[in-house]
Order: sequence, then structure tokens, then C-alpha cells
Amino acid sequence: MTPAAHALLDGLFDYAGLFPPAGLDLARATERYARYRSDPDAWMLGRFLVPVGRLADEDEALSESVRNGEPWRLSVLGTAPEADASWLEAALEALATARAFEARQPGRVLCDRFEVRLPAALAVDPDALVESLLALDDAFRQGAGTGPRAALEVPFLSHPDATAATAQAVAEVQARVDRPAFAVKLRCGGLTPDVVPSVEQLASALVEVIRAGVPFKATAGLHHPLPAWDEAVGARMHGFLGVFGGSILARLHGLDADALAEILDSDDPDAWSIDDELAWARLGARPAEVADGRRQLALGFGTCSFDEPRDDLRRLGWLSS
Repeated sequence: MTPAAHALLDGLFDYAGLFPPAGLDLARATERYARYRSDPDAWMLGRFLVPVGRLADEDEALSESVRNGEPWRLSVLGTAPEADASWLEAALEALATARAFEARQPGRVLCDRFEVRLPAALAVDPDALVESLLALDDAFRQGAGTGPRAALEVPFLSHPDATAATAQAVAEVQARVDRPAFAVKLRCGGLTPDVVPSVEQLASALVEVIRAGVPFKATAGLHHPLPAWDEAVGARMHGFLGVFGGSILARLHGLDADALAEILDSDDPDAWSIDDELAWARLGARPAEVADGRRQLALGFGTCSFDEPRDDLRRLGWLSS
């Protein structure tokens, strides 16, 4: 394994087997994740993604799957609030449910990340969002010491200004609490063409996050390292190498959205090098710079397949057999 590849891929893939298009049942998803954790490629594996509503069903599945070793790290996805509840109330309820689940599984699980979708009205209002995030951060700290990082999904396709506003709010909260408590979450695809952002839309959102100096998590559609046409969706899907490698290069070299869009659009494997450094065309990043970019900016992404990305990486010669 080359130094640059290890720095880029370390813990990159959160396992989302419960979600489409895989849509596995709980028993199969937990069994598969347990198997992946004992795989030689487990160093690339991140958290197990689970909707908060499934935590009540998870005890038995985890009892069968979690044996000895380190606790399972979970990323818990919150649900949209009821009509008579606020976003903050729904987020706090998800946190309480997760903490109760941890208490039922002492030493076996750690809910150390949360993912919550922001309503558009809150995503474009940084002042209101700051107040909600500060309240949510207080709850995180009371129940979990230093508190997990929560990834806030931004509706940037329908509201292009939402990414900058949300990133601004996250940056302000980070400065106030003096630690990385929150991140922006960007949806890069889905099951229909209308939810797949263009390279220009995605590049603009990523650049806003980079400019604000806050981290991001990605989700949906990133099964392959390079862009590829998905027949089932009817759209050209983004590649995780462009999203994560490109973002790290953009941060390091001060690229604008047009330059990052060019990287996102590139499906030429020969344009990339992942050896002693990560490089695209004439832009490069040393392994230490890649690792810093992963820690500070590009956290990882959810994928319902841990096999497809690895198979592609091996075919391209970027991952040893």
C-alpha cells in the first residue's frame, strides 16, 4: 500500500448496507459489517450507519454480531421532526435514543457521530442555526464527554445559498466551543437523476465548505473512484476520488470552483497518481498533507457497498490484492 493511498483511504468508507440500493435487512447488514471488520482491508472501513428509528431493533442483531474487540462505532441518522416539533427537539430526541441504546450495550457500541438533515429555512439562516447548534452541542457534551461530531445535511440543490450559510454557522460554533463538533453533509447522488448534482453544483458546495474551514461528510452515489454512468439511475455518478482527493487538492492549492469541477469531471485514471504523493495532473499532495486534509476537511462517506469501491481500486492498480 502506497503512503498516499493509505492516507486517503484510511477509514474513508462508512458502511450503509441498510440503505438503498443495497437495502439489506438488519441481520444481513450487521453480519456483513462484522465480517468486514475482520477483513485485511478493515483499515479502510469507517462507522456502521443506522437510522435512529432502527436502534430499538438493533440489540439482538448486535448481540449476534458484536463479539470481542473494539466497540462498534455507529453514525446515527436522525429523522425529520414531526409537524409540531422543532428541528432541535428532533435532534435532541435522536441523541437521547442513541444514548439509551449505548446504555443497553455497555462497551459494545459507541454512537460517536450523528447525521441530521437541515430544513431549508434553518440552513439559510446562520444566526438561528448557530443558536440551535450551541444548544445541541451542550447536550452532546453532557452525555458523551467531549461530544461526537454531527454532520448537517444541506439542501444545496434546491437552495444554492444554503452551503455557505450553514458552513458559516458551523465555523462560528467551532470557534466558540474550540473543537470540531459539527460538519457539513453533502448528498452527491441518489436513485433518480434529479438528485444527482452537476459537477459545477458539487464543486461550488465543496469550495464553500473549504473557504469556511469546516469539515464535510458525503453520502449517496459514490460507489466508484471515478465518475461512471449508472444505468439504473440514468445519470453519470460522481467518483469518490474526485470528491475527496479533489477537495484535499483544492484546499491545499487554493482552487476555485471551476478548477475543482474539472477534477470532479475527470474520469481518466491516468490523470491520477496515488504513490508517494496524491496527484491529479500537475497538482500534488504529500501523504502528510493528505492525512491532514482527511482529518480537517474530508471526513468520509456512506456507501451501501464496501466491495465495489475496493474492486475498482484493485482494477486500477491503486489497492494491492
